[in-house]
Amino acid sequence: MFRVIGVETGDHPRREFVVIRNQSLRYENLRGWAVTDESYFCADPRTLADRLYIFREELMVEPGAYVALCTGVGENHWARAADGRDVYVVYWGRERCIWRDSQRVMLIQVAHVAPSTVMPRQTPSPR
Repeated sequence: MFRVIGVETGDHPRREFVVIRNQSLRYENLRGWAVTDESYFCADPRTLADRLYIFREELMVEPGAYVALCTGVGENHWARAADGRDVYVVYWGRERCIWRDSQRVMLIQVAHVAPSTVMPRQTPSPR
């Protein structure tokens, strides 16, 4: 089970990041999970992509390990956290800060979010 455990905001995208931790007792795949904030659910549809990062690649994370989603540009890599655990550093490639004005940053599993659609009923045209 993944959980957002920290958000560091900054005045530059290279210093802004979200920390996610695998809190389960087994390896978990982060593919299909997304990081966003509450404004994503009530924002103008034209700006939704600015508030959503989806992990599209296979990323197996060991129990207790971290993933740091950095807003700025860089090369993805594995490193060690201060507590000695592994941390995978992922770069979003954005040129401006995203989380500075966020109320709450959250992690959602996109694979389990199914849109609910209803087709409009066809009414017979009057003759």
